Amino acid sequence: MKYLLASALLLLLCGCAQKAEPEPTVKMPLRQVSAVGLSARPLDFYTHRLAQTLFASISSEHFRSPLAVSSFLPTRQLSLAQLSEQEIDLANQLAESMLSEAVQRGFVAVDLRLRQELLLQTDHEQALSRQISALRQQHGARALLTGTYTVQEDGLVVNVRLIELDNQQVIAAATDFVPHNVMWSPDKIQKRGNYLFRSDRIGEKP
Repeated sequence: MKYLLASALLLLLCGCAQKAEPEPTVKMPLRQVSAVGLSARPLDFYTHRLAQTLFASISSEHFRSPLAVSSFLPTRQLSLAQLSEQEIDLANQLAESMLSEAVQRGFVAVDLRLRQELLLQTDHEQALSRQISALRQQHGARALLTGTYTVQEDGLVVNVRLIELDNQQVIAAATDFVPHNVMWSPDKIQKRGNYLFRSDRIGEKP
């Protein structure tokens, strides 16, 4: 009888111990966790970090050549044609943010979109344009700040460089990673397995 009670008690203790053990979990890669945890930082945080790296070796006091900034392009096709509106907005916003960063650091910058003449509309004034015939032909830029980006499953690898136009020499370059949700709202980001998928008007894009 004693042996029977001891055996029952032992089985009961083993059952409790098994229930107390936590269920095994699958650990995600560190970058995946931080990206899906989804970044609380705005895009300006990442462009500021890019600018810090890009301009770290350049002094605005010694580099006085006027620079222009162009839209960033996808690395593979180097064109924004036939891309979604969200992606085009991203490419243009990267350029706008980098232009602001350059000017705030004391670099001389010119805007390639400045019209020859200010256009007065009934409810606003328009100084910028994308119509080549309306633009100033002599912008004076001697350097170009431009960049590319590569789409990955959880974000973008963004590359930026400063190029002298006369000799096409790359003066400085920088690369950083930007999580997807910085550019697109959470309702456009879905996680499946270890991958993020971005959906937009033209379909679903991993």
